[in-house]
Amino acid sequence: MTHYYKPGPPGEKRLIPLTIHGQSFEFLSYTSLFSGSSIDEGTRLLLENIVIPEEGVVLDIGCGYGVIGIVVARLNPRLKVYMTDVNPLAVKTARFNARRNGVGDRVVVVEGDGYRPVEGLVFNAIYSNPPLAAGMRVVEEIVLGAKEHLAEEGFAQFVLARGGSHLAEKAKGKYRVVEAKSKKGYILLYLKP
Repeated sequence: MTHYYKPGPPGEKRLIPLTIHGQSFEFLSYTSLFSGSSIDEGTRLLLENIVIPEEGVVLDIGCGYGVIGIVVARLNPRLKVYMTDVNPLAVKTARFNARRNGVGDRVVVVEGDGYRPVEGLVFNAIYSNPPLAAGMRVVEEIVLGAKEHLAEEGFAQFVLARGGSHLAEKAKGKYRVVEAKSKKGYILLYLKP
């Protein structure tokens, strides 16, 4: 999987507050990271509609500075959360944010491209606001590739600003359950193998 991340200066440091599902969070970010000055609307929409397993292991792929995985970890303390990103600054920042938000003991953040850093692991849920800037082929690999990394009764949730309807159609040939909802200009996908 090729990626869009290009090394460069981190930009300005930001502290970003988030209150969701009755919980308050604060995230350190840098302006060079995706949505580095405020929580992305797609991410917020995914979190507002998040389905969280009762127990097990989950993955936030392309985690950025860690918003989705950290919120999920806080909302269900019985989960172990893996988060991956190709950007070393994002990985370092997500690790810091996991500790800052009190879930550092249950969150593992690993650097790498796509599913490679978690090869061989199986998840009860996979979440992502995939990097559209990387191109539709990369997004497709993340969405359609989730099936190989899901437990039998697992599921995946993705939020897409564009290409969601196209990916929902492609997913019907791969997943047993494909639900696509349009909200606020985004497509929310819920997939089960």
